[in-house]
Amino acid sequence: MLFGLCCVVVVLALLAGGGTHSGFYGDVAVQFLSIPLLIASLWPAFGHNNAQKTRSRMALALCITCALVVLLQVFPLPFDVWSGRHVLFPEGDNARFGGASPGWSTLSITPDATWAAAVSLLVPLAVFSSVMQLGFNERLKLCWVLLGVGGVSLALGFLQVSQGPDSALRVFEMTNPEDAVGFFANRNHFAAFMNVALVLSALWLAQEMESSFDRRAVNSFSFLSLAAAAALFVAVTAGLALARSRAGAFLAIVMLAAIVVMILAHSRSLQAKNRMRRKAGASRIIWAVALFAVFFGLQIGLGRLLTRFQADAAADLRIPLNWTTFETAIRALPFGTGLGSFVSVYATVEKSKDVVAGFVNRAHNDLAEFLLETGVIGAGLVLLFLAWLSRQFYLAWSRPDPDDSPWQALLKRASTLIVILLLAHSLVDYPLRTTALSAVFAVFCGFLAAPGSGPDRAERKTRRRTFAAKWPEPVTQNAEPWNADLQWPVGWQKKGNN
Repeated sequence: MLFGLCCVVVVLALLAGGGTHSGFYGDVAVQFLSIPLLIASLWPAFGHNNAQKTRSRMALALCITCALVVLLQVFPLPFDVWSGRHVLFPEGDNARFGGASPGWSTLSITPDATWAAAVSLLVPLAVFSSVMQLGFNERLKLCWVLLGVGGVSLALGFLQVSQGPDSALRVFEMTNPEDAVGFFANRNHFAAFMNVALVLSALWLAQEMESSFDRRAVNSFSFLSLAAAAALFVAVTAGLALARSRAGAFLAIVMLAAIVVMILAHSRSLQAKNRMRRKAGASRIIWAVALFAVFFGLQIGLGRLLTRFQADAAADLRIPLNWTTFETAIRALPFGTGLGSFVSVYATVEKSKDVVAGFVNRAHNDLAEFLLETGVIGAGLVLLFLAWLSRQFYLAWSRPDPDDSPWQALLKRASTLIVILLLAHSLVDYPLRTTALSAVFAVFCGFLAAPGSGPDRAERKTRRRTFAAKWPEPVTQNAEPWNADLQWPVGWQKKGNN
């Protein structure tokens, strides 16, 4: 039940949670559905199963930490403990945030927005807590669920581009009408998800390579599956080019190199355990698929992608936006301005030379925005997370657990790549501020936090698809030596001979 509910929440988040700001009905639906998932995930913390109790209590500790941060920001205090209100804003804007009014005040400048931001944390917390409780087989199935949604989103993106700016297949009204966006409102978020699908398609490709190079699968359907996995890998690369995301294209090149290294390391692990006897053939396949994916993607979308680099990078709004956000974050120390307060704060501190039509909804740099809203507490949490991620990266790539199967190590390495990918993309955009990608991020953080030991591929009983039944093993019989007195069967003798 936990696995099924987790799949439903993740899929619904990907289908309806791709908006660029909070408040969409899809986000609200996913948040409501994540409440029973969170309860079911934390319930083992009070049970008797020691293994589940330990993992559930880890998730419970994380939930309590997030709740304490929110409560600290919204809890009313009878005195003004944060003098930064008067430093950040002119005297005329103090009343706008409630700083000039006497009486009780909160650390958050916008308490209502902080509560809304706290509700948005329900989805990633529920997904992370549930993934930690899943077994290895279920975690692997969840990867295929994500890859399936990625394939559907990719096909939708191709149709959106083919139908043009007036395509009725675009899910959100405010979107990038010229580019492939899939189920998202922003081409950059679509590109981030396609990079995740790129890594997952590499997992599928590795699985099919292992099956194809197994001598017992000579007559099987695995070669056709290998071609399908390679085709999806190439198609995802082409979709990244059609999205015209500069950060997505750059990270895709980095991911392609990392994927090659990951699969080659997996092949070495299989060879060490006598699981794949043709390492050279596997190496050639992955290199050929990766190179063909790059050339095909450039052939399909190079012209469209180059149009995104024609503008002067220095004139991009992200640079002054990030600079102003970091400046304000330093001035807002030590407590920050409160979760969800960025829109109101930036509208007040925005420089006149950077003013644009409309309002800025995000800092396009999750790190800068998080530091602005949480201050030293957020900085400490970021450092702790990066230290934990560095340790998981080291264990996955340098010191894999000897009790783990090669597939366990491969899944851990792929998880580190996806987590680092989304973090890197967050430095130039805000993918983790969307419900969809925050759920994906939580899935692979849960993979890294879950115990690594699990059944081997043979124990997983990987399905071997064949067109014909396997030939029976030859049965050896003890035969008599031939001599002149040997009596041949009557049916073998010629008719008419006496």
